[in-house]
Amino acid sequence: MLIHQNHPGQFRDLTPALERRGHRVLGLGATPRSLTPGAPGPSDAPPASGGPRLHYGWQPPVLPAGLADPLLEASLRRAGRVQERCLQLREQGFRPDAVIGHSGWGELLYLRDIWPEAVLIAYPELYATPLLLGYGFDADLGEPSPALRAQWRRGNLMGLAAVADADACVVPTRFARDTFPPHLRGRFQVLHEGITLPAPSTGAVRLQLEGGPTLTKGDPVITFASRNLEPLRGFRTFLRALPAVLAARPDARAVIVGGTDSGYGAPSSHPDGHKGELLALLGHRLPVERIHFLPPLPHRELLALFRISAAHVHLTYPYALSWSVLEAMACGALVVGSDNPPLNEVIQHGQNGLLVPFNEPDRLAEALLAVLADPPAFAAMAEAGRATVAARYEVNRAAEAFEALILSLRLLP
Repeated sequence: MLIHQNHPGQFRDLTPALERRGHRVLGLGATPRSLTPGAPGPSDAPPASGGPRLHYGWQPPVLPAGLADPLLEASLRRAGRVQERCLQLREQGFRPDAVIGHSGWGELLYLRDIWPEAVLIAYPELYATPLLLGYGFDADLGEPSPALRAQWRRGNLMGLAAVADADACVVPTRFARDTFPPHLRGRFQVLHEGITLPAPSTGAVRLQLEGGPTLTKGDPVITFASRNLEPLRGFRTFLRALPAVLAARPDARAVIVGGTDSGYGAPSSHPDGHKGELLALLGHRLPVERIHFLPPLPHRELLALFRISAAHVHLTYPYALSWSVLEAMACGALVVGSDNPPLNEVIQHGQNGLLVPFNEPDRLAEALLAVLADPPAFAAMAEAGRATVAARYEVNRAAEAFEALILSLRLLP
């Protein structure tokens, strides 16, 4: 059983991979169809399986005024809804051998009592700290308030409860493991959930931009993709680097994919979000006719964009590892990323990609111009990036590793 409030979430590709290995997989999410096709990241395409997917009928509760922490109260109520649904399943005879669930929203809180014989694996993802949201990392940010620090502390409670109850905890990166207190890290397995490798392209790769040019492999195209265009994913640094790049290369274009919501961090005061704020600041220096902003793309079109990219930029706070960077590498794009975890677990500078300091747009511009000046010189590096993803993050390998972990836990006394 795989549980995720936005099911399938990170388990999108793992579910069919486990089924191909002969397992019956039941999914449980918050709503009948909580998926949002088209958004970059783990939820950007339907699962490749028709396996059963149930829901626990979640509606955001109307909470009384004056609660110390509405988010914590909502998590407790969510845990209660999952408890009710799983008790129904137990009454219907469902007895899972293993339950794997994202524990950040409280969904695993009561499951040990419902299925005590099942292997329980928590996926707590991250332990909230100021660094994750850029404090002490992003030069544009100041200090977090005491109230914000207290909110993060309370937000960790659901994850900590799951760590205490679970037979094992899984996180996708060493960095994610090391966000947790040192005395808990021994409970964690570093095991990425895996992605499906894009099929090799056949023939010429083209992408027609709506109302714009047709882009092909070999064009000087710089790409950037994120669920939302926000500081956490380096949108500010990227846009600040573009004037120098596009001025030096009048034939280059930038294609930027993402929504305009605030995302994980604080919202912008500009009515058009962080995108509007940066364009207002830099607009006179940007050749807007060569910068193409696209909304979140269908998954197939996103992969096509990665295939024609001469240089794909992926910058991030020390935070969760985005699937988009792995998919870009798997498509053969040369990734220019920020030199910090978790990216530097995947990319070794000069071997399978390039790394630059997050807060230095001049260094980013310099790296991009080097790639655009001599693409053949970086072809082997891009191919090494593709090989890295195939060797370490391919979903069938991940399914085999999850299976081995579950079997090892079932053999324990």
